[in-house]
Amino acid sequence: MKNTSHLLDLIRRSLAGPLVDEEDFNLKRVSQGVYRVVREYEIRANPAAIVNQDDELADRVWQAALDFLAACGVYCQDTRRVILYSREEIEARLREAPSQVWLGEGTDACLEVARKVEDARVPLNMGSPIGSPVAEELFVPLMQSYIQEPGVDVTCAASLMTVFGQEVRTGSPLEVLAAWHEADLMRLALHKAGRPGMAWTGLTMSMSDVGQLSAAGPAGLRPGDMHTFGLISELKTNFAILNKLAHAIRLGGIIDPYANPIYGGLGGGVEGQAVLIAAAMIALSAFFMAAMVGSSPTHPFNFNDTGPEVMRAASLAFQALARNSHLMTNLTVTPVGGPGTRTLLYECLAFTVMSTVSGISRILGPRSATGSIPGHFSGLEARFNGEVLQAAAGMERGQAEQIVQRALSKYADQLDKKPYGMPFQEVYDLDTVQPKAGWLALVEDVKKEAIGWGLPLA
Repeated sequence: MKNTSHLLDLIRRSLAGPLVDEEDFNLKRVSQGVYRVVREYEIRANPAAIVNQDDELADRVWQAALDFLAACGVYCQDTRRVILYSREEIEARLREAPSQVWLGEGTDACLEVARKVEDARVPLNMGSPIGSPVAEELFVPLMQSYIQEPGVDVTCAASLMTVFGQEVRTGSPLEVLAAWHEADLMRLALHKAGRPGMAWTGLTMSMSDVGQLSAAGPAGLRPGDMHTFGLISELKTNFAILNKLAHAIRLGGIIDPYANPIYGGLGGGVEGQAVLIAAAMIALSAFFMAAMVGSSPTHPFNFNDTGPEVMRAASLAFQALARNSHLMTNLTVTPVGGPGTRTLLYECLAFTVMSTVSGISRILGPRSATGSIPGHFSGLEARFNGEVLQAAAGMERGQAEQIVQRALSKYADQLDKKPYGMPFQEVYDLDTVQPKAGWLALVEDVKKEAIGWGLPLA
């Protein structure tokens, strides 16, 4: 009942908050607000490092994010009003946030827990293409390639490009059919992989609230699964998002939303991006009653998060969260590289090591080839990512920085070239749903290289 009362309060504030033009919210509240706190709290990231080494700086980012969020609020596009909570109210909500949650059912259930910086506990591995587009005929074997991996704990569905051969239209009956078709195919993939109780999230192809609400229930996305929605950049919501939240609360679902601030946008550079990421994660918990919160901060041109500037901001933001709260946080690996490329593996190495030592509770992906090239992803990169998680847990940040820099040097000049790699059917045998020899050999070769850098891979 507590979440229901919080929901009613959120709705009331979305209807009664200050009336503001959206452009004024963007410029005066977000952009100028971020600039103010970056200056006042003296947020200056080390431009030579990717993994933050400065605890006092992380703590100032936390304070700046709280200050900024209390002044800025979250904008509701349907009412043109700002949802505001005081700093004291935000801090009280954060104290109520869970620090652990069981995901899934039966022997496939797993426990997600809040972690600290350099924590020896291993983050959960959500092996998945994270809503990337896929053809109907490839959906089941592709998702099975992730679910069958022993090192994958939970998953997220790919997005169907069509439903029974027809292109999905937002808000139409086809969206409802597509959501149910995705849920049916996910259940089939879970059973084929022998893990029917594994928690999953999905219905991300449902751009409106119609599809997600229709297929969220015991026969579709179950209460023990993760129910997701995303904030609109930056710090915006609407009634469709609030409808998804209301339905998940009444269903008793696990609320697992995300916000993906855009680098170089309203938050500016690394320092402003770090504050904006931290503030968005706090808002998801305090305003939207999230059980866990996540992000894939986005590069405006390459649409990845594995570049040095975005990783630098993410490390600082998530260390701020890990040091000053018990929030369960997650980051999505969104590399430019695709299956069959070294670039993908180096990007995963750098991002996953950075994320693990910065205190996340779960890694998502990899969303290979930026998640935009249909079918360019496979379960093998999730296996690789899980092994990196195991190796990086408990590592000191100084050692992590050295490994991240070595990996970054291998791919930094490749990002603009967009090495999207090969589609799933060219790196996996569709009959056995196993990776082909060439893709396996490439992964093993990069692992040997990383071991030489000091990453203790098995």
